[in-house]
Amino acid sequence: MASSQQPTTIEDLQGDVLSEIFIRLLAKQLAQMRCVSKSWNTHLSQSSFIKLHLQSSIRNNDDILLFFKYNFSFCGGRPFTACPSRSPHHELTDFIKLPVNLQSRQTYGNVIGSVNGLICFSYGTLHDSKFYIWNPSLSAVLTLPPSSFPFHDTDMVGIPPRFGFDPKSDDYKVVKITRDHQPGSTLFPLSKRVVIDVDFETVEYKVEVYSMRKGFWQLIPQRFPSHIQNSMFMHYTEFCVDGHDGHVHWFNFVDSQWKSKKIVAFDLAEETFREIPLPDFPIDDSMERSLGVLGGKLCVMLGVMDGGCEVWVMNDYGVAESWVKHYVFPQFDGVIIPYGFTFHNEFLFEIANYYDDDDDDHCLGLYDPIAAKTRSFEVGYGLSKVVEYVDSLVWVTPVEHEMSCCNISRLKI
Repeated sequence: MASSQQPTTIEDLQGDVLSEIFIRLLAKQLAQMRCVSKSWNTHLSQSSFIKLHLQSSIRNNDDILLFFKYNFSFCGGRPFTACPSRSPHHELTDFIKLPVNLQSRQTYGNVIGSVNGLICFSYGTLHDSKFYIWNPSLSAVLTLPPSSFPFHDTDMVGIPPRFGFDPKSDDYKVVKITRDHQPGSTLFPLSKRVVIDVDFETVEYKVEVYSMRKGFWQLIPQRFPSHIQNSMFMHYTEFCVDGHDGHVHWFNFVDSQWKSKKIVAFDLAEETFREIPLPDFPIDDSMERSLGVLGGKLCVMLGVMDGGCEVWVMNDYGVAESWVKHYVFPQFDGVIIPYGFTFHNEFLFEIANYYDDDDDDHCLGLYDPIAAKTRSFEVGYGLSKVVEYVDSLVWVTPVEHEMSCCNISRLKI
């Protein structure tokens, strides 16, 4: 006797089964599938599923690194060099589309930060720049509204803005710190970093926070720590680690007495500043220093003049006594400039020779501490930020303008 049971269709599957199927698909495919039915749109729009898909993307990440230069432009080509360290068969042109509306001449950009597959950058002219949040997986760009205090791209060499994720409110935030420009301030380039030297007088800072959930900027009463307001700010090429544990960070600050260097953290939920002491190591300006995340924990990387490198990990966030020297990498021929760690805990660094006049290219290495092997590749000169590409379904819009099938259909994916 033949069974009268109807065959199961994909619409009949339970939510958890659908999730197991959907998390294996690319974000651009899922965005299109939201238009299939109301139930699919509801399921794929849930923050719980977006987080599940994001976790799967990070876990199965191919370590595709995007190297952005200072003052990049979307006009005339890609603003980054891509190095797929694990899957060289990937063609970025297949899934990373550039923002078409930003491809105009005489405008330049700088990456501010990246978290959960979103990239925040400033773009415009030297004296009139706007902030944008870009999801390259969905070819979606959000233009942030103007803040109360105009942002100049020259502010990038003061206290640079930061971009991070607040897990308590499920919100993405931009932190902008604007100081009054001093007529006596001077700017000096120093090897791979930029140094600002300001007069030691009272400098006022305005701190503004943009909330993507709310869709507007807000001036907060919390001040940047006063005793390090008048200081030397040093900017290195950075591996974007924004939003770690709901905080964003500034590194390599000297206090007004020139006695110590600090990590300054901003709590994105409480919107307050705090200082985190560095590990107990000798402060030597010959060291190349960088801040990163290793195994989900904040870390400090030190490259010294003899070609060695050590990594200090903070096991208990914010507790000075929890710093532990975790890795001491083998010595290389040249000065190690540490950039950071990938999701697979591979160490990205540059080998620099300050006595070599040929500065056209950066020779980078990606070191696997488990296999004790290094892969090398080159990117052009002027490297500013390193972003690890993450396929992300996070839609870049204020919550009241969530993605609908109407604007999904306009995505060029």
